[in-house]
Amino acid sequence: MMKKDLFSLLFCFVICQGSLLAQNEPKTLFGDSGLVNTKNLGFFVAPSYGFTQMDGSNATLLNLRGGISFRDKFTFGGYFNISHNESEPQSETVQNAYLEFWTVGGFAEYTFLSKRVIHLTFPLYIGYGEVKLHSENGVTGLGKENFFQIEPSALLEVNLFKYSRLNLGVGYRFVGEMDYRNLNQSNISGLTAYFGLKFGLFQQ
Repeated sequence: MMKKDLFSLLFCFVICQGSLLAQNEPKTLFGDSGLVNTKNLGFFVAPSYGFTQMDGSNATLLNLRGGISFRDKFTFGGYFNISHNESEPQSETVQNAYLEFWTVGGFAEYTFLSKRVIHLTFPLYIGYGEVKLHSENGVTGLGKENFFQIEPSALLEVNLFKYSRLNLGVGYRFVGEMDYRNLNQSNISGLTAYFGLKFGLFQQ
C-alpha cells in the first residue's frame, strides 16, 4: 500500500514538473512561439521594364529585384538596373556616342492591402551607379562617372494568380552630385515609368 502511495506521489510530481517546464519554455527566434514566425515570411523576384529620359534623350531600363517579405507587407532586398537602348545624350559633342547607365543596391518596400486584387506597393531604392559613353566611331578616353542614387516609387499591383502579380507605376530618380563631360546630376535625375511582373511566395 505504501509503495502505491509513493508511486502515485512520484507520478504526480513528474506531471506537475512537466507542466511547469512547458509553461516556462523559452521563446526562440524562429520557433512557433518565437519572435519571428517563419510562416509569415515570403519571397519574390520581380523583373520590370522602365521608360525614362536622360539629357533629353529617351532611355529604356531593365530592372531586376528580389527580396524577403514579412506578412506580405514589409520587404527588404536587392536590385540591379541597367540601360537597354542606345540613348544619345543631347549635350554630347562626340558623334554617334550613346550613354550606358546602371545602378545596383538595396530596397525597402511597403505593400498596402495585398489581399485585394488591386492594391498599392511602394518600393524605395538606394544604390550606387555609373554612367559612361560608348562611341561607334571608335573614340576612346571618354571615361566614366559614379554616383549615389535614391528612388522612391509607387506601383499599382494586380494579383494575377497565387504566385504572380502584375505592376505598373512611376518612380523619381534622385542622383547625387556628379560631373561627367557635359552631364551633371540634373541631366540624369528624372521620372521613370515602370511595367513589370512579380513572382514569389506571398505569405500573409
